[in-house]
Amino acid sequence: MEGATFNRDEYLEYIAKPRPFKDLAVHDVNIRILSDVALIHARVTLTTLADGVAKEALYTDAYQKRDGTWMCVAACAPDPIAIA
Repeated sequence: MEGATFNRDEYLEYIAKPRPFKDLAVHDVNIRILSDVALIHARVTLTTLADGVAKEALYTDAYQKRDGTWMCVAACAPDPIAIA
């Protein structure tokens, strides 16, 4: 869903669906804590079930510490592309 924007309820519905991939792995995790904000960058790899193609994507999440608890306040995860 390249370029999609979700509100909270739409996102929760989207991530609750069965995923069309297997072998999800996270690599190269980089966490930068900037006071009460943390930026998390990483690369994920997976294999799509429909065609068995290995793919990867980079993503960034932003967390904010609220009342002592880290909460995700923004996420950017583009559609994975085939690994050449």
